[in-house]
Amino acid sequence: MTDSPLLQVQHLSVNFGRGAQSQTVVRDVSFTLAQGETLALVGESGSGKSVTAHSVMRLLPYPHAWHSPESDIVFAGQSLLGLSDTAMNHLRGNRIGMIFQEPMTALNPLHTVEKQIAEVLRLHTDIRGDALRRAVLEQLERVKIPDPVSKLKAYPHQLSGGQRQRVMIAMALANKPELLIADEPTTALDVTVQRQIMELLRDLQRELGMAMLLITHDLGVVRHFSDRVAVMRRGELVEQNSRVALFASPQHEYTRHLLDSEPRGEPLPAQTDAPLLLQARQLTVRFPLEKPLFRAPSKFLTAVDNAEIALPKGTTLGVVGESGSGKSTLAMALLRLLGSSGDIILNNQPIQNLSQRELRPLRSRMQVVFQDPFASLSPRMTVQQIIAEGLEVHTKQTLAANEAAVIKALQDVGLDPETRHRYPHEFSGGQRQRIAIARALVLEPELIFLDEPTSALDRAVQVQVIDLLRDLQARYQFSYVLISHDLKVIRALSHHVLVMRNGKIVESGPAEKILNEPQQGYTQELLAATLG
Repeated sequence: MTDSPLLQVQHLSVNFGRGAQSQTVVRDVSFTLAQGETLALVGESGSGKSVTAHSVMRLLPYPHAWHSPESDIVFAGQSLLGLSDTAMNHLRGNRIGMIFQEPMTALNPLHTVEKQIAEVLRLHTDIRGDALRRAVLEQLERVKIPDPVSKLKAYPHQLSGGQRQRVMIAMALANKPELLIADEPTTALDVTVQRQIMELLRDLQRELGMAMLLITHDLGVVRHFSDRVAVMRRGELVEQNSRVALFASPQHEYTRHLLDSEPRGEPLPAQTDAPLLLQARQLTVRFPLEKPLFRAPSKFLTAVDNAEIALPKGTTLGVVGESGSGKSTLAMALLRLLGSSGDIILNNQPIQNLSQRELRPLRSRMQVVFQDPFASLSPRMTVQQIIAEGLEVHTKQTLAANEAAVIKALQDVGLDPETRHRYPHEFSGGQRQRIAIARALVLEPELIFLDEPTSALDRAVQVQVIDLLRDLQARYQFSYVLISHDLKVIRALSHHVLVMRNGKIVESGPAEKILNEPQQGYTQELLAATLG
């Protein structure tokens, strides 16, 4: 690491809009980054972290976005804000690489892995033909993609979340940049893949000697993988310090608030004699691996293998495991949204063989809150319409009664009912997740499936949502099936835990026993991989 900064951000201000509509989203931010150093830029959603990072890459929507005259960004002695587009294009993907937050969105779904990595090399080097393919393969090997040759012709949807992130890293590092900007590189990845990705980035950073600007809200990642930390709030930099000093003695009240924002608390006391609400026996889900024209398929992938579930009323079942372990498939099968074999029993009623018409009256008793609230809420519908949609399908109430129910649901989740005529994009991530929860509870269900309900949220907002879910369970005696890769969230809400791997339940039992005294090696690995 050298003393001269590779990157200097000086009095950076970012504004959107002009005239009376102008809004300052980043105000007078200054920091430096030395060669070989990792600076973590942390803060809640809307704090200006990603806008700051995109300013370095000049990826903001100019001219709608603009910088104040005092702003400057200097990379390797060269001011970036005054560079021509041609000169900036030479830097992007070459001397400055970037890993975007959501690889499924950032990767082109119509192009193979080989084509996407090759494009980066073709733009900035003279490598062509067989040498280009060898270079692509070398990049995949460098990021430790399993069986890299077979992945050359794969499309993004054919890869796991961790593999897609590795492809993004391969693209960002293909030309051995001096600076890597990693924008939330571990969001929505399970704990073992999170650690693998961050350790991979650290190893590649050491190999290439590059600097890294790490944008994250995950303080576990910051604690383990940064040298210095800069804390942003509402567009301003409120504190900078070494990682050790900041965690040991935070100076700003907001920094102390962030460090204290960890999922905590315990699940509600469960009734010892509570009847079973949901059961599954020998539940199996298989997907055909071939589609022959004139015969039944003979090769299958077993996504869920003979699962046994027992969920008492008013309790929470936590389901953990790596990506691809079968967690979400299990939930979809229990909801009868995927075909399966075995028995599913809801409130002593077998539902496995019911037709869709027979299932419809039961649908209101089983609801779902999905991982990404922005994706699961229709952008063309108001909050009132979104929450009332289930009432219109499952009840014959008047419009006035539906509106009253929506108002109550919004009050239950801590949102102002006066906002019900707004659209999802007008709310923060945490508020959108509250809307999704309100949509689920407006039908007064007995069972709510929570599929990674906090993974897309900041830590501080996660704490709020967890407290809300616990409060709602106390008031209405909901049962939850909680799917999460975050073991802190599982610990805060779950009465029982089951651990899945490759479609099989490898360990299950009371949450306290599983999380404190795991018997299986795989469960021990999951717990050890948690970044705290």
